[in-house]
Amino acid sequence: MTVGERQGADAGAGAGRVAVGAGKPTAAVEAVMPDAVVSGTVYDGYGREAGGGLVLEGGVLARVLPRGYSGEADVSGAFIAPGLVDVHCHGGGGASFPDDVDPRSIRKAIGAHRASGTTALLASLVSMADPLPAIRALVPFCESGELAGIHMEGPYVSPHKAGAQNPAAIRGADPEELTSWLEEGKGFVKTMTIAPEADHAMEAVRILLAHGAKPSWGHTAASGETAAQALEATSLCAAELGFEGVPQTVTHLFNAMPPIDHREPGPVREFLAAARKGRAIVETIGDGVHLAPALVEDVHGWVRGNAAFVTDAMAAAGMPEGRYALGGLDVDVREGAARLAGKETIAGGCSRLSDQLALFARRGALPFGQIVRACVAAPAKAASIEGAKGVTLDFELGKRPNFVVFDRSFSPVRVVRE
Repeated sequence: MTVGERQGADAGAGAGRVAVGAGKPTAAVEAVMPDAVVSGTVYDGYGREAGGGLVLEGGVLARVLPRGYSGEADVSGAFIAPGLVDVHCHGGGGASFPDDVDPRSIRKAIGAHRASGTTALLASLVSMADPLPAIRALVPFCESGELAGIHMEGPYVSPHKAGAQNPAAIRGADPEELTSWLEEGKGFVKTMTIAPEADHAMEAVRILLAHGAKPSWGHTAASGETAAQALEATSLCAAELGFEGVPQTVTHLFNAMPPIDHREPGPVREFLAAARKGRAIVETIGDGVHLAPALVEDVHGWVRGNAAFVTDAMAAAGMPEGRYALGGLDVDVREGAARLAGKETIAGGCSRLSDQLALFARRGALPFGQIVRACVAAPAKAASIEGAKGVTLDFELGKRPNFVVFDRSFSPVRVVRE
């Protein structure tokens, strides 16, 4: 099964779904492309058309070719975009960040996403009794720049919206243990999924912001009023602490939270309103499984660049269907979807970010530049990793760029990472 093509603007989730399996295309990955002319329409990380190709000398960007360049090239593509940025990813290539602390497994998961164009990645954990072993295992990869940081999904979430989180590990916020996790994370814990209604949630928010991390609201059964209060309190706390940038995000909007009702709009309405005002960035999982593609397009069109595509990928990303693990729970991958064994509960994703880019580019409802922005600048801003290794927002002369060359079907054919 290939990425479904959009045949109508009102198509449902079944009209576009990311393929799962070892046969999915991957690109040649290069640490340095020494001397080369790369042709294709260039987009920067904000989705702006920037030229017709790149000229590299010694791996450094020497020139951006003019639009419409049709001369000789060492590498030819249809489109060139900065390396993609995924800020919610639990694993891939058969390896799981929460479950596999062996360095070889961590490298395997990183490599599974890099081969498809993701040059900057946050490693996501799940609700765990003790996340310290995983945090300690991931920190060296953050220090070396192989990872851009860590995202903790839980354990301060709602047991009523646990999704694939282990219910036994879910609990109210504990300031002392949270501080210990952040200190062990050495500044690399960038975001943490919290339910607004969790006990001591705002104490946790203050601790996160004080350590340079952000709350990411999700896995919540909160009312709209509670969500609005948490959003406002976080903005005020960030201002008080002098926190720079957008102070909060929303974990996989719509999933693991009450749906919108015409009389009780719930938290989704508040999260969308905050994103539209620039007070939050919302995540969307654009794999055609978690959300109807048309709804994803509506969200990205409405919040004006404050929505980021994420994979929520688990170990099955880039792998055949079968049984995998996520946070100690068994997960079966079948028909393109990961579900808890014996249940219908979705348990993470199986896509890589370039799969989602291709899905929505082929559907044609969103401008390609807007899709690029949602895969580069928006997630980088969400996690405050604009300056991290692997992130390129502008193609600046004299610097080593991170970029992906796509063919006319929006499949990656070459990946270059600094």
